[in-house]
Amino acid sequence: MSDSKTVQEKISSLGARVNSQVQGLVDEAQPALQRMTHRVKDEFHDLSESGQEALSDAKHMLEKEAHHVRVTTEHIIQHDPIRSVLIAAGTGAAIALAASWFMRSRSQ
Repeated sequence: MSDSKTVQEKISSLGARVNSQVQGLVDEAQPALQRMTHRVKDEFHDLSESGQEALSDAKHMLEKEAHHVRVTTEHIIQHDPIRSVLIAAGTGAAIALAASWFMRSRSQ
């Protein structure tokens, strides 16, 4: 029986040493894990900021382009009103034809 107790004591002692070593390794790794976590968090923050900047730049470009189209359209309408009316009429007719065709295809 003393042999089995000795084996149990040895296993218990080995388990305690392994546990102590694992805890020591975890304690040593903790600062490195925290640094890595902070780096990842900073990278996500930087990506978020650059994405917001890109979105803002795209919005400003779109607004600028829309303003340019509006000014150009106003210029064309003011300097060639007959042509503008013909273009509007043709566009309206094309939309009406497309809507009519679409409605017929859905009803069949």
